[in-house]
Amino acid sequence: MNFFFKIYSVYFCSAIMLVLLLSVSCQKEIYWDREFIALPVDSIPAIDDPGALPGCASCLRPDTSNTFTWSFKTRNAQLCGEVDTAIINLDRTALTFYGPSSCGQDSGLIFTVYLTPSGLNKDTSNLKAPYAAFYYYNTGAPYVLLSKTSQSFNFTISSYVHATRIATGTFSGFGYRQDGRAVEVSSGKFKIRLR
Repeated sequence: MNFFFKIYSVYFCSAIMLVLLLSVSCQKEIYWDREFIALPVDSIPAIDDPGALPGCASCLRPDTSNTFTWSFKTRNAQLCGEVDTAIINLDRTALTFYGPSSCGQDSGLIFTVYLTPSGLNKDTSNLKAPYAAFYYYNTGAPYVLLSKTSQSFNFTISSYVHATRIATGTFSGFGYRQDGRAVEVSSGKFKIRLR
């Protein structure tokens, strides 16, 4: 009887192993034989809420005593300030300008712009920059609005007079908050003197 018990035990264990093996292999078929479909990515940035940035009263009636200024609008706010520094690189193919906001000295605007290979070596009009980095900051916060390299930010030098080194122009695009929300920047204007 001991002999038959050992044989039946082997058969019984083999049968259970076979059932387990088949059930596990069926589970694999259920989960691994499916074709996964990638979800489409939304290429249109989500527009932020209307109260994205607080405006300030001083930008509703801008100070005209300062010649070199910047300004732009978001959905409900007008922001502005002065440009205290505007520099261009030696081969005149890239420039940076920045300055504080009229809404408070702890916030301001920084632009870095890459121009066409010809650069700003002569009087120019309607020069569209292939790349512009926009940065609206507030001291103490990482940033308030920042452009992304994956989204174009429109920057045009409407007029540049080489003798005076004064440039005027426009800008627009999307700035992104730290949490990823998009804020539309429109009606941007600037007037700068390059060093």
